[in-house]
Amino acid sequence: MKNLNIIFSAVTSVLGLLVGIAPYTFAKVCSMPKMHCHAVTAPTVLVFGILIFAISAVQTVLLWKRR
Repeated sequence: MKNLNIIFSAVTSVLGLLVGIAPYTFAKVCSMPKMHCHAVTAPTVLVFGILIFAISAVQTVLLWKRR
């Protein structure tokens, strides 16, 4: 069961990275700087993606050490 938690946490951290880079790579937002999708949504998604990655990475390390 512990190994499964480590795997899920690692997968979540990878998905956090993918969420963070999505607005700038494969799910492009509009290129007009004054539009809401470019000025607000893309940076917000980036911040939350990095936050998901960081929390999941820390959780993965903690679970790995407890093993």
